[in-house]
Amino acid sequence: MLSAKTCNRLSKDYRIEYGPFSSLFSEDNLKTTRVKNVSASGVLFSADEELQLGSKIVLSIHVTGWRQEDLTSKPIPENASVLQLKAIAEVVRVERDPESGSYRTGARFVGRVH
Repeated sequence: MLSAKTCNRLSKDYRIEYGPFSSLFSEDNLKTTRVKNVSASGVLFSADEELQLGSKIVLSIHVTGWRQEDLTSKPIPENASVLQLKAIAEVVRVERDPESGSYRTGARFVGRVH
């Protein structure tokens, strides 16, 4: 497994929806926010509430400039296209942001939802 220190992180402003693991079966509990950065192993985002370390969450990341083709994702020139990536993640970091009052939340990907 790669550690966060060995993965390249990309600063991106993608829309992300997150919620408890039960949101896998009902998306009614998902909350919307923005990605701060993302890597192959996880994502950092801003949450309104303090999520519990070690808890499993559902993520839906809306990535621009990509499309799903067959079973692979392919880049496309237009940023108008959005690829929705659904994943299960484990909360590994939570820090209060004194400026905004929100929580900087780090989550490690543990599975992808197709």
